[in-house]
Amino acid sequence: MKVIDEKGRLFGKLNVIDLLALLLVAAVAVLLVARMTRKQVSGMPTNDREPVTIVYTVTVPNVPPESYEVVRRFVDKATDKKDRLMTGTQLLDGYVTDCVAVPHITYTTDANGQVSAVPSSGDDTRLDLTFTLESTVTNTITNAVGSQEVRVGNNQYVKTAHFDFYGVILDARWSYEQ
Repeated sequence: MKVIDEKGRLFGKLNVIDLLALLLVAAVAVLLVARMTRKQVSGMPTNDREPVTIVYTVTVPNVPPESYEVVRRFVDKATDKKDRLMTGTQLLDGYVTDCVAVPHITYTTDANGQVSAVPSSGDDTRLDLTFTLESTVTNTITNAVGSQEVRVGNNQYVKTAHFDFYGVILDARWSYEQ
């Protein structure tokens, strides 16, 4: 008995073209099942459109104390006062939930090459601010809050209707890590 007969059928039963179509349908079905049942990697959601909460901190150096006083009018963790994030003129699904200030430190090098820290004092009372922000993102690949991607080390604008600062993201925690 021939494997392919004169009519192009396998073992006299199945057409080669039909077999190729059947194999293609089976391969697509296997890929779909594999994609729908894939395991989560390091707890990350498998659906990149599933909402995820990100809590992150942004440090902003060298800020005048008067600017910090404005921030304190709108953000106070102790009284649960939050200021809503925005981009351009659009409000976002995120808030500034806390702001901590410490004296700005300038590092100087003396004639012997020794580095020393000089904290702000007297007339030079600048501050370094650390903002805590909380936001919901729907794409865990880009982690975009408005037009900005949340990644440790990225520069970030902390913008609300009341203030706008530019700093660096120090830390970030995603809700699926907990």
